[in-house]
Amino acid sequence: MTKASAVLSVSGNNFSDLLGEIKSSFNSFHASEALIANCVISDPIAVSQMNISQLADFSTTSVASVVRFSKAIGYKGYPEFRMALVGEVSRLGLSVSLVSELDSGITTEDSIEEIIRKIALADSRAIQTTAERLDVISFKNVVDTWDKAPTIGIFGLASSGYVAMDLQLKLNRQGKNAVAWRDAHTALTSVSLLNAGDCLVAISHSGTTLDVVEVIGEFKSRGVKIILITNAIRSTATALADIVLHTSARETTFRSGATSSRIAQLTVVDCLCVALAQRNWSDTKSALDQSRSAVGSRSGKKIENNKGVFLSPTKSRTRGGNK
Repeated sequence: MTKASAVLSVSGNNFSDLLGEIKSSFNSFHASEALIANCVISDPIAVSQMNISQLADFSTTSVASVVRFSKAIGYKGYPEFRMALVGEVSRLGLSVSLVSELDSGITTEDSIEEIIRKIALADSRAIQTTAERLDVISFKNVVDTWDKAPTIGIFGLASSGYVAMDLQLKLNRQGKNAVAWRDAHTALTSVSLLNAGDCLVAISHSGTTLDVVEVIGEFKSRGVKIILITNAIRSTATALADIVLHTSARETTFRSGATSSRIAQLTVVDCLCVALAQRNWSDTKSALDQSRSAVGSRSGKKIENNKGVFLSPTKSRTRGGNK
């Protein structure tokens, strides 16, 4: 392998969760970090055998850049990162067949069977690696914040907007006052709904979308605590957020806005909501019972009230008369 070129692009196959993490975070790297990332992804076996000076020379960067790169992806320094890379190389054996299986990239030559297998693998791995990536202390801080916040605002654009609506539904069913917005204009015209003591949950895969950054900045200026769910290690949004929870999902040329990124976000949302429900189970159960009763009465199903008595099903209703 030749030394890294100045062209900042990622190519090759995803050998492991560690390399997949580097790929998914590539756009958040500074120029020198991206050069190092290219070297690691292109030839992990060679890099795993290099000391810090050798990697700095190999990537045409500096020792300081290698240290910053190691810290940017969550390690204390290069020795810790190198040990993790050696472990991945050793465990996987880097066989050609395994490399192919672990890579979720879709090509123009893939068969229907290959597309199905690769997407299913990518989505299942997004759940697993996101769970492994979640910081427990930050996670607990989010649950604490939700527990105390009078109102929880939620903001997400495009595919992240669907996750925002799902989170609102889950929190409402638990009896929490939550409101979600899926466009910046609506969110900004609703700034008076959140005050100091409330929080805003921003959901953004990249953490760089201008509308997301603008909304976060406006609410933060009003004393609202900002919680960010994102795939980016470093971004404008992460710099503004008070608490950051990271997902781990990779989007490719064929899969921009892919299901894997939404599944990763939904995994975080589900974990948070279950943890919140567990903390206040008595109140949560009461709220869930009321929700089930209200919804069940519309479906015509028998619903057991809190006294153990089954309520009679209501007649089917139509809107606007018989149709």
